[in-house]
Amino acid sequence: MAGDRRTSVSVRELVGSAFFAVRLAWRADRRSLLHVLLAQLASALGLVTVLVVVRYAIGGAMVPGGGGGGGATAGPESRWLIAVMAGLVALGTGAGILRAVAGGRQRVLAAKVDRYAVASVLRTAARAELPEFEDPDFHNRLQRAVFASRAQPAMVVTALAAGLQAVLTVVAVTAVFAALVWWLLPFALLAVLPTLKAARDERGAGYDLHHDLSENRRSRQYLERLLTGRDEAKEIRALGLGPTLRDRWNGRYGQEITQVESMHRVHVRRKITARLAGDLTTAVVIAAMWWLASTGRIGLPTALTALAGLWQLSLRMQMIGALLNGLGESVLYLKDLRGFAEAADEDTAMEHHKASAHGTASDGTAARGKPSDQRPAAEQVPLPTGEFRPLRAESISFGYPGSPSRALQDVTVGLGAGEIVALVGANGSGKTTLAKILAGLYRPDSGHLVYGGVPDPEPEQLRSASAVVFQDFIRYRLTAADNIMFGRPQAPPDPDAAARAAGRAGAEDFVGRLPRGYDTVLSKEFSGGADLSLGQWQRLALARAFYRDSPFVILDEPTASLDPQAEADLFGRIRELFAGRTVLLITHRFANVRSADRIYVMDAGRVIEQGDHEALLAQDGTYARLFRLQAEAYQDA
Repeated sequence: MAGDRRTSVSVRELVGSAFFAVRLAWRADRRSLLHVLLAQLASALGLVTVLVVVRYAIGGAMVPGGGGGGGATAGPESRWLIAVMAGLVALGTGAGILRAVAGGRQRVLAAKVDRYAVASVLRTAARAELPEFEDPDFHNRLQRAVFASRAQPAMVVTALAAGLQAVLTVVAVTAVFAALVWWLLPFALLAVLPTLKAARDERGAGYDLHHDLSENRRSRQYLERLLTGRDEAKEIRALGLGPTLRDRWNGRYGQEITQVESMHRVHVRRKITARLAGDLTTAVVIAAMWWLASTGRIGLPTALTALAGLWQLSLRMQMIGALLNGLGESVLYLKDLRGFAEAADEDTAMEHHKASAHGTASDGTAARGKPSDQRPAAEQVPLPTGEFRPLRAESISFGYPGSPSRALQDVTVGLGAGEIVALVGANGSGKTTLAKILAGLYRPDSGHLVYGGVPDPEPEQLRSASAVVFQDFIRYRLTAADNIMFGRPQAPPDPDAAARAAGRAGAEDFVGRLPRGYDTVLSKEFSGGADLSLGQWQRLALARAFYRDSPFVILDEPTASLDPQAEADLFGRIRELFAGRTVLLITHRFANVRSADRIYVMDAGRVIEQGDHEALLAQDGTYARLFRLQAEAYQDA
């Protein structure tokens, strides 16, 4: 069964995940981590000191005789108990101060570990290739990694610190027991075994449930986005979808609640039974100690100290059981984070090593306190410079993960330097998929890409040479300047170049009318923000491509949201606007590709015709038929 397979986590994996959390904390803030660990050690040593002092204080205050059975009575030495109590109060004060300091450092450490862990997940997700985003399992793993990265590593580190203090206390108290009543140790340990086993069973069941609910939670998050998103609000209300979506959200949440209730009903009973068994064992030990002390088989100071130690040992072992319950489940979650972000973790370690070698601190600031580039070394992409070399796809095929059919089959196309090449065809014919492969966003399943005579170039090489304007471009709810200068995020901001790019895309006028010009946030969700029309957004997407200044430009339906005059202006000046660049143009409007150097007609993932406009009309095939259909529609109008 899947559940059995997931819960069979080895001790080695648990220990490895715990060390992974400690490693995250060490890299995030080693100073705070050391402070917390030293505070826990000092706290444990303080408790040992208290036990030893109490033992000898009671022994010094009791004198033999005065009672039957070799007992002891209070003597004049009891007066110095006042000094001992004062010392204990001082120890308590010191412990309180130590806890306050350690608590503050723990909060700082938790925040830094949280930032570090989430950043590792974001880096890994940003580096994932596009085919992975077509895989539901990848989204489930990403969802679990995001869940594990938020608070879980800090929780594990904090719990480990508290657990260390509890373990050190147990070791210290055990040492006292060994010196006084060593034979009591097996009974003390026996008292906590049921609790530890119940905790282990519960954390395994909790992780199984968390694993099973991954897709349920992703579905709920999507429904929440539909119900709360500003862009979705108009259609949700126009269709009256609100109640339907809320019912679905409630239903999915109800499934989780039912499963959680079922799991906890079982494990609450087990924990109660375990606690009663442990407490019964402790009660038997206390009764035995009382009988031994009353019959004079052990001294009263020893008995009292042993009982105090037993009480502390029981409390600490119960604490360890509770910690294992929460910590063990969190460590299981860290398996998800560890597996997902392992590559990012290694890159970050290299980054820290390089930063140290160059006098840069691990938090992204220079050694002398000046700001430095906080972008990880792995994300430093070469600027899109240089001339475009001929690019050719030779007999390539491609299928999306999980799809029963191929999106491309045996496709061969070529693009020369400075050419304008068009892809036309019906929806679903493979045009956008082919463009993504030519831009280095996907690798073909078979066949070869040849760039500048070199077969199978690295995707990063093609990406750095490309500027892509997708039909479903992103509308960044940031400033207008950001929306343009994201074309070259790795380069220093260049406002003058951004203004020139806006001018070439026809966006300069409306950006200039915004409340704060290029510094206006493009969403009324934010203070001082402004909204744009879809056509204005498309012009900003074009400006982003101009700003990128790449030798290879891919335009996927670049005028879908522009008015007819703006569309005519763009295609009328396309050679002027993209002079010296290779352009791949994807469009449904055949009239806009007449001036292309070469046109490829696609159908069902294959290239069925190719040539320039006149040659394709002369073939009187699919292109000619579709061109005439569109032309007749305009002529009839």
